[in-house]
Amino acid sequence: MDKKKRYIHFCGIDVAKRKHVFCVIDREGQTILRPRSFTNDKEGYQRLLQSLKNIGLSHTIMLGMEATAHYWYSLHHFLVRHGYHVAVLNPIQTAQQAKKGIRKRKTDKLDAFHIAALLKNGEYKAALMPGELGMTCRQLTRLRCRLVQQTASLKQLIWSRLHPVWPEYEDLFKNPFCATGRKLLYTAPTPGDVLSMPQENLSELIRRASRGKYAQVQAKKVWHAAANSAGMHRSLEGARIGIRTLLTQIDAVRPIREKLEQEIAHLAKGLPAYIFSLPGIDPIRAVSLFGETDPITTFERPDQLVAFAGLDVSVFQTSQYEASYRHISKRGSPFLRETLWNMAFQAIYQEGEIRDYWLRKMAGGLKHKAAVTATSIKLCHITWRILTDKRDYLPEGRPN
Repeated sequence: MDKKKRYIHFCGIDVAKRKHVFCVIDREGQTILRPRSFTNDKEGYQRLLQSLKNIGLSHTIMLGMEATAHYWYSLHHFLVRHGYHVAVLNPIQTAQQAKKGIRKRKTDKLDAFHIAALLKNGEYKAALMPGELGMTCRQLTRLRCRLVQQTASLKQLIWSRLHPVWPEYEDLFKNPFCATGRKLLYTAPTPGDVLSMPQENLSELIRRASRGKYAQVQAKKVWHAAANSAGMHRSLEGARIGIRTLLTQIDAVRPIREKLEQEIAHLAKGLPAYIFSLPGIDPIRAVSLFGETDPITTFERPDQLVAFAGLDVSVFQTSQYEASYRHISKRGSPFLRETLWNMAFQAIYQEGEIRDYWLRKMAGGLKHKAAVTATSIKLCHITWRILTDKRDYLPEGRPN
């Protein structure tokens, strides 16, 4: 049924942290309820509900709101429970609608009107609304992603304090933040601290921290790097305190992340088996993939899923100029994009269709990162097909 003919009234809601703004227009675009605000609590929701009931029956009113951070979740749930059809819109759509106006103005009242106008004109595309399992998958994997990013930021902060005083430290271990490296840094974060330790104590510290993997040879390497360091001798106490504080925070995040990953692995057991047939998949990526794409029926074509992941190519061209380089738009779910990219990165090191595709892209002149990105786009197409058909992935050339 035509979206414009199905409903009599259209309600746009501009979502914010403490107060929302809504307005209602009819099929002709005439204002039925001028923009008014309501609080983001039970009392405010009841005010909105009463205003909507005064206009007409729930099935005659279509509502729309922006997917503004997490502030729309509770309001959306409230309205759906009361029988209203609520479309959740990407803020980009509202911004494009606002640009149609001659005068450049942006207010909460105008945003509510622009959302209502999008609904009336049928020019909107609803955002993804996952089911119960999909929402749980999304919340847990996004939280894990934030914890990973937090740890990466803490490591960068450590480098900003360590490099000036001990630039040679980075080459001492294959992974500078391995258990042995962290223990060494916490005990002796500057070259002077290392040199003040008896060499047998340094050797014993490294042996115990590495569980026997490193011992006297590594200790001599560390001592030599400290003795010949070109690091500055200023603000050493500040560096010590900063490095130890940040290492303590990293160690505090680690068990939390590990516990969360256990929960995600347990959640993965409830996912359809065909998801695990995809190239480059593992339990964490499978849970993330399901959470970011559920329900897959939202995407009628694979290119829509590619665009949702922000992997579609962005091209700048005029009658006189066309950009020589093309980049992905990155206007979509960064979590889905990262998941697909990591799947592709893992799959290119395994024999099969995905690796062959990556090798062809490399042979065609693409650099490694660009070739992996192109491979992740192909993998996105495969993912859409497998999730849509609900069947196992069969590489090209293999019999069904």
